[in-house]
Amino acid sequence: MSRSGSFQFSRRTLLGTGLFAGTALLIKACDTTPTQTSAGGGTSGGGRSDLIVTTFAGSWEQLYRDVIVPAFQSAGGGSANLVTMVSLEQVAQLTAAPQNPPFDVALIDEGPFNAASKELFVPIPVEMISNYDQVAPQLLSPDGWAPTTGLQVIGLAYNPSEITTPPTSWEDLYDPQFRGRVSMQGMQTTQGTSVMVQLAKLRGGSESNIEPAFEALEQELKPNLAGLAANSGALATLFQQGEIALAPHDLNNVMALKARGVDIEWVAPQEGAIAMRPSQQIVANTTADLAAAAAFIDASLSLEVQTAMSQEPYNFLPVNRNVELTGLLAEKFGSTLDEALGNLVFLDWSQINPNRSEWIERFDQAIQL
Repeated sequence: MSRSGSFQFSRRTLLGTGLFAGTALLIKACDTTPTQTSAGGGTSGGGRSDLIVTTFAGSWEQLYRDVIVPAFQSAGGGSANLVTMVSLEQVAQLTAAPQNPPFDVALIDEGPFNAASKELFVPIPVEMISNYDQVAPQLLSPDGWAPTTGLQVIGLAYNPSEITTPPTSWEDLYDPQFRGRVSMQGMQTTQGTSVMVQLAKLRGGSESNIEPAFEALEQELKPNLAGLAANSGALATLFQQGEIALAPHDLNNVMALKARGVDIEWVAPQEGAIAMRPSQQIVANTTADLAAAAAFIDASLSLEVQTAMSQEPYNFLPVNRNVELTGLLAEKFGSTLDEALGNLVFLDWSQINPNRSEWIERFDQAIQL
């Protein structure tokens, strides 16, 4: 697969790139025409209660359809039309049309939200969120933004038929026995960037210096890579087709694959699994009622919804500290949220984001995309 000694990937190198660019999939159309609201960025009453809400494809979309939207509707909050879209695309669309935004409540990963202009969003009206005080303090925003909605946890996914001794460390990705059998997401995704930062930290790097990870990429990881996945769905396809046996991946999507009969397992590396902290942010300058947007977030933080998200088939770590962890999550992380949080790696995106664009370009060049 090489040419003139250079590293080249096959057709599957960026499997699913079409799912990243223009990833918006309008699930149910909304027939209202947005107009600019008051200078406060949101309405306190009289606006639409039929919200347009973003989520991520896969387990998040399933959770929204099965649990969150019905809970919102049962509470009398209104209705919600779902749009699946990756975080960077959400920020791009909001930035392109800040006075005429295409959606009202956005589920956005921590990194892209940290980097986005805060004029695109409205601080959370805490007085309207009855479940706000139930969120673990370390998952609240110190700057007045919405808290984390639920935790996705990145560890190592592997094929147990091929890898009979489970991996134990992030550095198992470099093991020569897995030559040509490893994949990961690119750094344009939150997961891909998170993994590169973690690999750097294990060799003396930090959130602002991932040089050790780039050195490992060139010298140790690249020979093991069978291809690069553009997103979680593309990574799942590589596992389903048997083209890879080991990759960083999040627990919820791995368990969804296993439930569909894919030969796959998940383990938290001994150095700690990485926590991703997406949050539901209220978008500024929409025609939606602020109270309806707040009610949607409130429903998502409720004990009932948070308990459901912690169980099969979703397997997200909850943020409501009153949820007792059971089953798979208890097995992997402990029986309480505090215990689970103590076993996870949290990254500082305020240190990552200033260098991220440069790192993405360098990463792409290193693997000759």
